[in-house]
Amino acid sequence: MDPINFIFSILIFPGLIFAAGVGLLFEGIDRKIAAHMQSRIGPPIWQPYLDIGKLLGKEDITPARAQRWMFTLAPLLAFGAILAVMTVLPINSSVPAFGSTADIIVVIYLLNIPAISLMLGGYSSSGAFGIIGSARYVVQLFGYEFPFIVAALTTGVFTGTLSLAAIVNFQSQNGWLVFQLPLAFIAALLVAPGKLLKTPFDIPEAETEIVQGPLTEYSGPKLALFKLAYNMEILAVAGFITALFLGGPTAFAIGGAQIPGVVGFFIKALAVVLLMTLIRCVTARMRIDQALKFYWIPVAVLAIINLIVVMI
Repeated sequence: MDPINFIFSILIFPGLIFAAGVGLLFEGIDRKIAAHMQSRIGPPIWQPYLDIGKLLGKEDITPARAQRWMFTLAPLLAFGAILAVMTVLPINSSVPAFGSTADIIVVIYLLNIPAISLMLGGYSSSGAFGIIGSARYVVQLFGYEFPFIVAALTTGVFTGTLSLAAIVNFQSQNGWLVFQLPLAFIAALLVAPGKLLKTPFDIPEAETEIVQGPLTEYSGPKLALFKLAYNMEILAVAGFITALFLGGPTAFAIGGAQIPGVVGFFIKALAVVLLMTLIRCVTARMRIDQALKFYWIPVAVLAIINLIVVMI
C-alpha cells in the first residue's frame, strides 16, 4: 500500500473520521431510541458530538495519587486499538484496508485491549470507585470472552477460513451465516452488551453504585478519548458481528432496491446496535455473579452447541 492510501485508511476511511463520526451517530441513535422506548423525549441525536467537543475543552486533571504514565497511556491504548480494528473490518468491499489470513484472531485480540486499558486506567487512578470498577470488569471479561471467541471461531470452522474477506465472500455466494449458525449469532449478540458495558452488563460502571467505575477520576481530553474510543467500539463490535453473520458489505435488497457496499454495512451494523438497545431497555442491571453465570452457562452453551454441530 502506498503512503497516501495508508494515511487515508488510518485518518479518513475506514479510520478515524469515519469510525468516530459513525460511532458517535450510533450512540446518539441508541440514546434517542431508548428514550422513546421509555416514553422520554431524550437528547438530540447529535448530543454525543457535543459531549466530546465539550470534554476536549475542559481542564485535564490527573489525581495526585495516580500512576501518571499508566493513567495517561490507558485512553491512548484504547483509542489506538479500536482504530486498528476498523482498518481490519471489511466495510466498503469484501477486502479490508489491512486484512490478513487470520482476521478473526486479530480482531478478538484488539477488541480486548480497550477493556484492559479501562481496567489499567481504573487501577492507576488509585481511586476507590476506579479500583472496584476495574475489579468487576476483570470478572466480567472472563465471563463474556469465552462464548464470544467460540461464536466467532464457529464461523471460521464453518467456512474453513479465519479471514473476514473470505467469510464475506462465502456469504455472498451461500447466504448470510445468521441463518446457518443462528445459535452462534445469538451468543455473539448477547456478548456484545457485555463488551460495550451496556445494561444489563454495565456493572463495572454502575453509576448508582460506583459513579463511573474506572472512569471516575478521568476528566477533560483523557475522558474524551475514552468516550470516543467507546463510541468507535460500538461500531467496531457491531461491524464485526455484521461481517461474521450478516454478510458484511455484500449487497442486499430492500423493496426491490439493491443496497450496496458501505451503505449496506451501515444498515446492518445499525440493526445490531438497535438490537442491543432493545436488550438494555427491557432488562435491569445484573450483579456480577449473575452476569458470570449467564455468560458461562446459557450463552456459552449456545455457542458450544453450534460449534459442535458444525464440527460434526
